Amino acid sequence: MSETRAISTDHAPDWREQADCRRPGYFGTDHWFPTGATTGKDRAQAAEAKAICRECPVAMQCATWALQQRPTDGIFGGLDVDQRRIINRRSAERQFTDEEIAKEIRTTWTKDALGPLVDAYLRRTIQGDNGHVWWRGKKSAYTVAGRVLTPGQIAFEVGYGREPQGHVKATCGQPFCLAPEHLSDGAMRWRRSHLTAAA
Repeated sequence: MSETRAISTDHAPDWREQADCRRPGYFGTDHWFPTGATTGKDRAQAAEAKAICRECPVAMQCATWALQQRPTDGIFGGLDVDQRRIINRRSAERQFTDEEIAKEIRTTWTKDALGPLVDAYLRRTIQGDNGHVWWRGKKSAYTVAGRVLTPGQIAFEVGYGREPQGHVKATCGQPFCLAPEHLSDGAMRWRRSHLTAAA
């Protein structure tokens, strides 16, 4: 008589198991479902949720899933309902490939990340002489879209479209200037010093 044995197979994890929002105690479900995304507290909550989503290791899978499944509310993969509708409409009109959809998602993330930063920068800076820009306010850090940033970090990201590596410093001789074109981060200064040494 032959024995029947179960064959063990490796468990292929679902991408959802790796999502930051599934971590115990991270945030309640309501955090990802603000009642509105246009005003006041709900707008701030949506911006914070999207900022957290964009840092998630499975953000792209989540965004792609939401574009396919079309949930009618909530933040998925760093995209809100209106952003998902726009991408789906463009995709239907232009017959996007998977790569083009991923590019649309990344472009939306970039615009979303910079939007609150640009708003904070424009509201809190004043234009000076000779291209210098000065910050209005005495706080050393501000919360923007769920992130705590210094004025220098805000100005740098607005100008360069990326997070600074290391300390942000003015290169114009005015230590408190925040004109993006007058700023450098640690990586830029390191490259500059090594290029100078090699010359």
